[in-house]
Amino acid sequence: MRAKIVILGLIYLLMLGSVLPAEKRDDFNPWQKFFTEPFEIVYVIMKDGATFPCTSNHETMVDMSIGKLEEKLRKVKGKNYNIKEIAVVIHNHRRKNYFTRGDYKQYKMLKKYGFNGLFLMYCHMTNKTYDIEG
Repeated sequence: MRAKIVILGLIYLLMLGSVLPAEKRDDFNPWQKFFTEPFEIVYVIMKDGATFPCTSNHETMVDMSIGKLEEKLRKVKGKNYNIKEIAVVIHNHRRKNYFTRGDYKQYKMLKKYGFNGLFLMYCHMTNKTYDIEG
């Protein structure tokens, strides 16, 4: 399943590459458009493409518990999502290009509840996206 997600992501990037001017391709990161706020935010992207932002409006952290996440997913009208249906969890760091202890803790908790998607972090300083397993 992970391979399917990566392949779909690569196809998406290839499609974007064909419409961007050549001089802009080198510094383009498709995740960058999600992170325009001056604080940290988490985006939960479901396997069907539905996207849910979560934030505490804090510059250096997001307070997102598993219970709150499950409740938010269940409340989607007609969907009744669960953690196993999450394809990507991506959050941003404004100043750090590494995963924090809290990030690893959150990742392990998500795995415990059946998460099998990508856990990513976008860094504003480097304009790069990092995979917790990479």
